[in-house]
Amino acid sequence: MAMSSLRVAVLCCEGVYQRHLVRRAAEEFSLVGVVLQVSPPQGRSGLARLAKYRRPLRLLRQLIARVMLRPHDRRGAALQRQLFHHEGAPPELPPGTPVLVTSSINEERTAAFLRRLAPDIILVNGTQLLRSPVLDLIPAIRHGIVNLHTGLSPYSRGANCNLYMLMEGHPELVGVTVHHIDPGIDSGEIILSAQVPMEPDDDFETIDVRSFHVGIELMIEAVRRLEAGTAPRVAQWEKGKLFLRRTGYVYEPWQRLLANRRIARGLVRAYLADRDRLDGTVRVVRGDQP
Repeated sequence: MAMSSLRVAVLCCEGVYQRHLVRRAAEEFSLVGVVLQVSPPQGRSGLARLAKYRRPLRLLRQLIARVMLRPHDRRGAALQRQLFHHEGAPPELPPGTPVLVTSSINEERTAAFLRRLAPDIILVNGTQLLRSPVLDLIPAIRHGIVNLHTGLSPYSRGANCNLYMLMEGHPELVGVTVHHIDPGIDSGEIILSAQVPMEPDDDFETIDVRSFHVGIELMIEAVRRLEAGTAPRVAQWEKGKLFLRRTGYVYEPWQRLLANRRIARGLVRAYLADRDRLDGTVRVVRGDQP
């Protein structure tokens, strides 16, 4: 298949999955530039950074999780190398691609850079929530701004969605969503969504790695369909759960340990044994839908 001439820009954080997304976009389309959001340098002292662990129980949980998660992290890293590395090396940004590095995705500098690139579509993953002036660009972009959300919208929106769905006992609601961006949080019209395939011996870390692999390919497929004029555009049919600090969900590594304990007690195996019934309660947006 010949590479498309569609002009694609990518807004993402720094990471293996995001570099893979950029590489896949460059393989399939005309990649015109990347905005890379990086964390600002740590300005606090070591003691200040430890302040969040001033409660003894939270500090104890952090220490236990650091030790107990090591085998899970190794399994996740092995699958990450298998799915995302090329010839033994992690993906790199394509040479010669214009790159803007910023610690604040919504600054005017980002909007000016994107205007100069004049993309037909902007792909987003792992950045801060987009606001003005970046959102103000949407009317001038042929196919708009499209986000890869590692959660199954509308059932889950926010951060660490698949982790919390596993913690709460809903493996059937572990998934990925490609949607148009609007001013809300993962609330725009859905283009495509999918559940994440699971294996009986999975843990959270392998499920998480696989979610990015499925999600990135789903995003590439969504862009193809947008270019061809065959992409669904489905309004979200319920509010679902919003996993954010303000709704009581504050991530800490201990939660991965809890999810893995629940999986070890049979959560995923029970789901796979009853998958047809459980999946029948879940609506996903497929490419064959109008």
